[in-house]
Amino acid sequence: MTLPAKLSGAPRRERVPGVECLFLPQSESIELYASRSKSGHPKTESVVGYLEGFRKERRLLIVLFVIAGLVSLYFAGVGSKLMGSALLHALPPFGVALALFSVLIAIEVYRSMSQKLINLYGVHAMVRHQNRVDPLTGALSRVRFLETYRETLAKHSKRGSVALVVFDVDHFKHLNDSFGHPAGDQVLEFCVQAAQSSFHDTTIGRLGGDEFALFIAHDEEISDSYLASACDAFLAKLREGLFLSGRRFGVSASIGIAMSPRDDTSLQVLMSYADMALYQSKRTGRARWTVFAPDLLGDVRHERFLERELRAAILLKQLSVHYQPIVDQDGKLNSLEALVRWDHPVRGRISPDSFIPIAEKSSLIHDLGLSVLAQVCRDLPSLPDVPVNVNVSARQFRLGDFQRDYMGVLNKYSVDASRIVLEITESFSLETSERFIGQITDLREAGFRIALDDFGLGYSEFNQLRQLPFDIIKIDKSYIQNIGLDRVTDVFVNAVVQVAVHLDRSVVAEGIEGPDDRIRAAAAGCRLFQGYHFLAPSPAAEIARIYCSADHGQHGCCAPGHAEVA
Repeated sequence: MTLPAKLSGAPRRERVPGVECLFLPQSESIELYASRSKSGHPKTESVVGYLEGFRKERRLLIVLFVIAGLVSLYFAGVGSKLMGSALLHALPPFGVALALFSVLIAIEVYRSMSQKLINLYGVHAMVRHQNRVDPLTGALSRVRFLETYRETLAKHSKRGSVALVVFDVDHFKHLNDSFGHPAGDQVLEFCVQAAQSSFHDTTIGRLGGDEFALFIAHDEEISDSYLASACDAFLAKLREGLFLSGRRFGVSASIGIAMSPRDDTSLQVLMSYADMALYQSKRTGRARWTVFAPDLLGDVRHERFLERELRAAILLKQLSVHYQPIVDQDGKLNSLEALVRWDHPVRGRISPDSFIPIAEKSSLIHDLGLSVLAQVCRDLPSLPDVPVNVNVSARQFRLGDFQRDYMGVLNKYSVDASRIVLEITESFSLETSERFIGQITDLREAGFRIALDDFGLGYSEFNQLRQLPFDIIKIDKSYIQNIGLDRVTDVFVNAVVQVAVHLDRSVVAEGIEGPDDRIRAAAAGCRLFQGYHFLAPSPAAEIARIYCSADHGQHGCCAPGHAEVA
């Protein structure tokens, strides 16, 4: 329902009989909608059809009761003229009473149905509004945004240009889990406000969740330099942050841009191009913007090719596993980390940095994890008698029955779970929900040990230390290699080590590339070390040759803690 008016200022709520209304200030109109009932509401189409039928029923009932009243009056008159008995003399009052009763019923029915119509109008207006505007952020809804964007593309198909900018909040799910949904709502509102102030004369829509889009239309070509300055301003505003729980909290976003008519004129194609650019921003570190380029199409084709080839490699068991030692202060072997390697028959060695992110976008990551675990189980008889760390993506915990599948592999090869450490990669994206904590607790009870990998990335790592049941912390190499060079890094590493000591947990310093890295990590309190300074990832046979003595070689193992680095 649109009322011709013009307002400025904040939205205001008013109540009319049966309907709570919100008046939103806009340039040329005020949108009126009803607050949603607990039981939900019909779809827009159903409400419209119901309203039409309701109006017809109301008219019909009124006509029927009026006819009944007239008929009663008629028969009352006829009876008083033709009949002379005492009983029939009483008919006129009876007819009048019946007529009055009919009229009263008609009035009551009319009032009741009118009230219901008012409520239905409110629901209808509310549904229309929700189809137009996101009630949380004030951005257009997905449907309305796409309609407006399509109309704008048609208008500027022959003259001018339209820039489409798609962005989403980095690590939003983790932020929601750590600070709660009200804080997440504040962040979404803040992002829309930042976008409105950074991109002038723009139309913003919420596509879903934490994903938004905006477009800028102009009669002349929109320059890349303008888009670059606007995106930089937007990211800078996000970095300034907002206050959550009494402290300022910085936000970042990944952005993708597509241009019409330069890239294409089709809405669907431009949306897909902007998405490609957005995911390129994510792949290259997040908190940045990327303009679509034809080269990205080649990247997408390359990813699809790698996904098909990787699926085949898993099925044909073409992947191998190398192992890198984790040693203590004396250089004695503490454990091994299993690292997958892919030697493609045509393309040669393909880096894990190339194919693991592709696997993580699909259920392939779980199949890949099971394949690596099976190979580790086959290698265990020839490896030193120490635990083996197996990388597990945080995404795997949301795919199927993780514990059942992993225990199934161990049972197949008669391997005890105590030999395996589940090293959770991308620990910054872990949730701290009761469900996830329960999963980790069940795995530990089954015999697995849990390591948090890449520790130091993301939003709320110390909250994870407080809530997640784990055994080992692996500090990300970006911190280890900056110890002694950056005071914040020194404070962070020392704090993690102190927390681990207090909780009786182990700390592994990753990325030890030289003796200086080892000395600085030891000075910071780390007692376990991993990196190329000790040994590059090597095949199982090489690990056995280095760490298993001649006396124990025939048995395929060596006693834990007694093998030194060669």
